Amino acid sequence: MGEIKSTLDLVMERTRHLSLSAEEKDKQQREDYEKRLQGLLQQYADGALTVDGLLDSTRTLRTEMKIEDHHLLTQAAMRRFAPDQDNDRWVALLENLAPEACAPLKGILENHRRQRADLLQNGRESFAQQLSEHDGIKGTAVVPNPLKNPTCRQDLATLRQATLDQINRISEKHQGVTK
Repeated sequence: MGEIKSTLDLVMERTRHLSLSAEEKDKQQREDYEKRLQGLLQQYADGALTVDGLLDSTRTLRTEMKIEDHHLLTQAAMRRFAPDQDNDRWVALLENLAPEACAPLKGILENHRRQRADLLQNGRESFAQQLSEHDGIKGTAVVPNPLKNPTCRQDLATLRQATLDQINRISEKHQGVTK
């Protein structure tokens, strides 16, 4: 009676002569590293790791996976910046990785914060005026939500994208400059 082979046995038998090229192995190794790096960055974002703990963990991971590219952490951290959110953790990390990038980033984020506040205030005022003129809704109890105004939402989205573009330019500029 013939032996019944599992699907895994059949696959292994048919692919035993296949192997990855050195370039493919390096690419796969780098992708695995980047995935694990994202996990460490999420732990840092959640507060489970300190800056020093993250730096130690990434150093160990780089050694373990034989990754020579030191600026991957800096790039990954810069991609975590969100203009409308609190970025203090990422700035603190960047002060250790690329301190010369911190001042420009802080300036960009502060400028974004001011422009966003101005856009929201203008949106409130214009929406209150629109409610008053078109719908007859007015008074001190009316608190217009500027995010319900399509023009204000579009202006905020444009500002956010412009800020992200500025952050990306800083990231590209400091790509190879890390400790």
